[in-house]
Amino acid sequence: MEETRDKLFLGVDGGQSHTEAIIADENGVILGRGLGGASNHAEIPGGRKRLEKAVKDSVGEALKKANLPPINKTVFASAHCGMTGGADYKREIIGAVINTENLIVGHDAPTALFGATAGKPGIVVISGTGSVVYGENPDGETAQIGGLGFLFSDEGSGFWLAAQVIRFAIKEQDGLMENSGLQKLVSNFFKVIKIREITDAFYNGKISRDEIAGLAKIAAESGNKVVREQLLNGANILAESVAGAARKLNFSGSFPISGVGGMFRGKLMQKFFVESLNANVPNAIFTEPRFTPPIGALLLAYKQHKIAVNEKLLLNLELSQKEK
Repeated sequence: MEETRDKLFLGVDGGQSHTEAIIADENGVILGRGLGGASNHAEIPGGRKRLEKAVKDSVGEALKKANLPPINKTVFASAHCGMTGGADYKREIIGAVINTENLIVGHDAPTALFGATAGKPGIVVISGTGSVVYGENPDGETAQIGGLGFLFSDEGSGFWLAAQVIRFAIKEQDGLMENSGLQKLVSNFFKVIKIREITDAFYNGKISRDEIAGLAKIAAESGNKVVREQLLNGANILAESVAGAARKLNFSGSFPISGVGGMFRGKLMQKFFVESLNANVPNAIFTEPRFTPPIGALLLAYKQHKIAVNEKLLLNLELSQKEK
């Protein structure tokens, strides 16, 4: 793996909980990776500075680990940034931070798909704090289902599950449903006596969506029957969304489908989703992602620089990511 490092390529995956940057040379050898804070909602007060810091921190850490000059003195041949919520308000901010000959700032769904399938057509389901289903067919046509935010969409996501659990905990507290232990589960997680303390704190901006979504993992592992029902409901909705995307993309034969994000790290959620997928979308072949979304962004940076994403490059990425 003694390759030239004349050109540098950057992939950035910006999410609701954190931002990750990966730097590699033109042969697919990863030189460094770094993490930063959340980079969503750049348009809200304080959001611009938060995004700017997340990019500077993640790319700066990756450059430091690669023994490269700081961010203001490094020029990338190509950079692709996949951001939750898309490029609105973000390209101008990121363009002022990163020096690159070719910058693309877009939605994080294509980067997740490109990483999962290593650039091949298929569908990816992202289910972290939020959720979205995205696919591309061999003709380059795309389809997106969901991903419209926590108020109107995002079924099957961490925030959605946590919100459902809190809703049912309120019903338990108010005596509107049988006590299944949800009130205790929620109160213990947030260290409060009454659920109103949580809802008031959220409405007043004292608890973030990420902090609410943190309840999802504990709830999913609790074995609670109501939570299981909600997990199954969320998995079914995501599988239905895959079916919708497949119809839009005219996938008549088999196609790969991968799940990425924190919810798919839960065994029960993945089990329910695969079962629903097999029952409702039999031509969908569930596969583990080959690469993470940040590497998907890196692959798109290669593509926009006209570098072929071939098996040699992919193998270099696989080998070098184990070393970093």
